[in-house]
Amino acid sequence: MTASIRAMHAELVRDELALLLDLVRLDEREREAPASTGDRTADWSKFLALAKHHRVYPALSATLSKVEAPWLPDRVKEDLNKERRHNRLKMLSLAAEMSRTTAHLASAGIRSLILKGPLLAQDLYGDLSMRTSKDLDILIPANELDRVRSLLAELGYVCEKQKLPNVLNGWKWRHHHVSFFHPSHSLQLEIHWRLAPGPGREPGFDELWSRRREHSFGSGNAAYLGQEDQFLYLIHHGARHGWFRLRWLCDIDVLARRDLDWAACVRRAERYRTDHLVGQALLLASALLGTPVPGGLAGLTRRKRASAHIPAVLSFIRDSLENAPPDRARAYERYLIAIKPFSQRILYFLSLLYPYPMDAKTLPLPKSVHFLYFPLRPVLWAWRKLSGNGRPSLAKGGESKLL
Repeated sequence: MTASIRAMHAELVRDELALLLDLVRLDEREREAPASTGDRTADWSKFLALAKHHRVYPALSATLSKVEAPWLPDRVKEDLNKERRHNRLKMLSLAAEMSRTTAHLASAGIRSLILKGPLLAQDLYGDLSMRTSKDLDILIPANELDRVRSLLAELGYVCEKQKLPNVLNGWKWRHHHVSFFHPSHSLQLEIHWRLAPGPGREPGFDELWSRRREHSFGSGNAAYLGQEDQFLYLIHHGARHGWFRLRWLCDIDVLARRDLDWAACVRRAERYRTDHLVGQALLLASALLGTPVPGGLAGLTRRKRASAHIPAVLSFIRDSLENAPPDRARAYERYLIAIKPFSQRILYFLSLLYPYPMDAKTLPLPKSVHFLYFPLRPVLWAWRKLSGNGRPSLAKGGESKLL
């Protein structure tokens, strides 16, 4: 199966992206780049843009400082080094804010788990500057959301919750995080009460907390996911985003080379119906990055659904999903639905019958009669479609906004 994916990769991934993949695959023990890269001509501005888009420029900068690549223009190396220095400063700033925020939550007795950010960079690469992150992602118990909102306000954060009206509390089970912004520090923070958007099955906070790891940062400790939970979370996150950034596959490459409890990974993946996504991630990482498939997970890569959507993912990697045109957005919407297990697809389509915030915006009603949005929803949806305001779009966090 991997051979056929390599063939698709060769067909879909060419030019500067192919060169980028060659360089990302370089092992730090190699002292020079493959000879094939020296024969290529490249649009170096496009190459740099791809390195930044795929968020692999920190590792690329570090690798190119250790290997011989005389064919690579000095300005390209200098640009990569500059971006890596800027990233180091950004990650140090995020690390300081992570320590301040988690300490403030802990002082109020609120448990929190760091999902990505500085801790992930340190854990995977041993260096904050080797991975990018635009914000902090913190998981909390769902019942603590109101308290956390108040505590973050004390730190100067402003909630960026949707300005659309809430209807029958649907946002809390339908979504999985809310964003906060610090105007003075220009930092963004996402508070999660689920690992992924609903409806769907996933481990609860207490279960994840029982398997947590802790890392000393600043004046205290920050808790984060156990290795197996982190591996499965990163796969689910990458799959929901269509793997359109290579950085997510690079993370999987690092973890796949570690000695994790692969039997536990299989059990949890099967329990929460994400085993096909694990197989998909490993097929992609193996074909594109040369990632060795752990023996305990080899069976997952042979399951039919693991390879079912590889062509779509390769096209997302090639063409990106940022600022996607309507046809690309629709392809992504179809992909998101297709990768759901059958039971979750049923729940998803049933959830479309539940009122959305846009229903209240289209026809404002008093809160006491919000139940009327259930029978009115098909009419309001049709009205928006006819008026051109119901077009599907790509949503932050990788889930569709079908209004």
